[in-house]
Amino acid sequence: MKKKDLPRLETGIQNFDALLGGGLPKRSVTVLSGPPGAGKTILTQQLCFSNAQKGKRVLFFSTLSEPTAKTLLHLQQFDFFDPKLFGKGVEFVDLGDLLREHGLTAAADMIMKHVRQSKPDIVVIDSFKVFDDLATSREDHRKFGYELAVNLMAWETTALLLGEYGVADYETNAFFSIVDGVIALSQREALGEQQRFIRVVKMRGTNHSREEHPFLIDVTGVHVFAPRLAITREAHDATTSRCKTGVDKLDELLGPGIPWGSSLLIGGVAGTGKTVLSLEFIYRGAQAGEKGILFSFEETEDRLRAAARGLGWDLDRQIARGMIEIVFIPQPDITVEAHLLMIQERIKKLGAKRVVIDSVSVFLHKITDPQLSREKVFHLCSIVHNANAVGFFPTDIPYGSKQVSRFGVEETVVDGVIILSSTEEGLDRERYIEVYKLRNTAHLKGRHNLEIGEGGITVFPRYAYDGHEPPMPPLELGKRLGSGVAGLDPLISGGLLRRSATLVSGSAGVGKTLMGLQFLLEGVNERQAGLYVTLEESAAQLIASAKALGLPLAKAVADGKMEIMYISREYVRAGQFLTVLADKLTAMKAQRVVLDATTQMLTERMTLEELRHVLYKLVNRFKSLGITSMLTLEAPSLLSKEHVTEVGLSPIADNLFMLRYATNGVGLAPTITIVKTRGARHDRHTHVLHIRRGGMRVETSEAPNARELG
Repeated sequence: MKKKDLPRLETGIQNFDALLGGGLPKRSVTVLSGPPGAGKTILTQQLCFSNAQKGKRVLFFSTLSEPTAKTLLHLQQFDFFDPKLFGKGVEFVDLGDLLREHGLTAAADMIMKHVRQSKPDIVVIDSFKVFDDLATSREDHRKFGYELAVNLMAWETTALLLGEYGVADYETNAFFSIVDGVIALSQREALGEQQRFIRVVKMRGTNHSREEHPFLIDVTGVHVFAPRLAITREAHDATTSRCKTGVDKLDELLGPGIPWGSSLLIGGVAGTGKTVLSLEFIYRGAQAGEKGILFSFEETEDRLRAAARGLGWDLDRQIARGMIEIVFIPQPDITVEAHLLMIQERIKKLGAKRVVIDSVSVFLHKITDPQLSREKVFHLCSIVHNANAVGFFPTDIPYGSKQVSRFGVEETVVDGVIILSSTEEGLDRERYIEVYKLRNTAHLKGRHNLEIGEGGITVFPRYAYDGHEPPMPPLELGKRLGSGVAGLDPLISGGLLRRSATLVSGSAGVGKTLMGLQFLLEGVNERQAGLYVTLEESAAQLIASAKALGLPLAKAVADGKMEIMYISREYVRAGQFLTVLADKLTAMKAQRVVLDATTQMLTERMTLEELRHVLYKLVNRFKSLGITSMLTLEAPSLLSKEHVTEVGLSPIADNLFMLRYATNGVGLAPTITIVKTRGARHDRHTHVLHIRRGGMRVETSEAPNARELG
């Protein structure tokens, strides 16, 4: 047979009922103990007026002979006080004079007389400790207390007895064995400030909390903070939907996106961009129709608004629309337990789908116990999880450490970790981002370059090889494109295969750039958009050189059928080059691309191994976009054919052309040798190149002088 739960009396005090296991048991006798100033009277008065609002009658006996006017003055400070209920729903009775003149028996008779007349639901005696002082013996006090408790229970009232009792009284005072419940209130310094605490020492027939919990008294009354009880992780139905941050290229790192209900730690030292990333996360969400809330413990709302305006964001409009809220809590005012519940309430009230706690390291800065920090981070994660939102928790990493969090425990609780870092490279400082972990998500690994500028965050994915990357797509063997160089296509079975990559290795001035330009101009003739990327010559110089040879480069550029993109070698970043180039090609729907002077990318910022990696990824990306590419490389020797490429890049190419000079008895003649073509037979002889008005052509009827070197 299922046991019935005890009938309960709701207290009307935030989270207090949860501590009691559902409220005060009706017809119980409970002692509220604690030193003066601990909050016993205010807590009890709030309970009384809350119940009086529901039609319950309350008798409040005072043994302190406090004038009614003074009691009224104190009560008027609080929002829970209703003057219409004063003296009616809540009746105050002064026992002070009666106790002093006639003792315990007369006081007990007076109490029961009022109880019989009023038939109250709740009886309060403040302070009950006075009866201890007036009792002539322990036996008299025990008898008095027992009879009073039995009489109150007989009238089916719930009694609260307030007194300045301490822990020692629980063991030595016989009265505590009679009562049903003991609730202890205290006040002491904790986390660098004076705090009040409440603990249910005992409550018969109740599965109550046995832990100590902080509480706060303000004009609205008593607020008990019990995150362990008030913040519990709820179960959600499994869903395949995910959050897209909207931050430029960050979603490419995050794969399918962030699962809803997840919390991510954003770790980094000062100046790495944690606040900007978090603010943009909130802003992009608002633009996508997802409400967001940012709790800031360092930057005021005005400063965050100003920062957003400086980045070109209309954050003010999103705040005015009610899509974004910024809650500023000064660091000295942080009360962890209280603000955890406030955070939960504000998120729920707004219906926020994006949450930022900036920063969690400041929010928890008063906590020195790592396990307690871990617990509070878990509470934050649970709040986000229950709201089915996504949370960003910026945290300051100690400078120079290898930690990914401030306290060294947060990363074990959150669902994901993003690390922001910066390094000195030459005279510059470069920022990087890394998705350190993200549960149930196939994310892009490694560090990726990050920039902060007009418009916000820009991420440059590296697309690092991790063993799971798909192989390069196969070439289309039935589709060939013209090279644009007269006489060359017959040597390579009719042209270049679509989506193929061609490396042109050549000596200085031998014609590599011209070959690239003609390749793109042939594409213009075939209505294929092309992009010429140069790390040496400017667009103006290229157009002037083409004009001298009678090539219509200027017209192709003016008509928008071809673009020239100049990138200074001093500003080439291995982590950015691939992303910038891929974005450009996608935007212009290019079908051909030339990367001229590829070896000029080798600077103090880019090693040979990085260059190989970048070019491999470039070629792979070109092919995935359906683009046919040509990359030119500088050969260190004018004549030697001993090495096609000095930097070991030939394996990435489908086609490999070697341009070198040969001696012809008169001087140096440019030549071309087809070293390899994938998917077709090719001519293996060396042929002379003629460069004249109209461009470059291959002379297949002439052979180079036998005295050529190499």
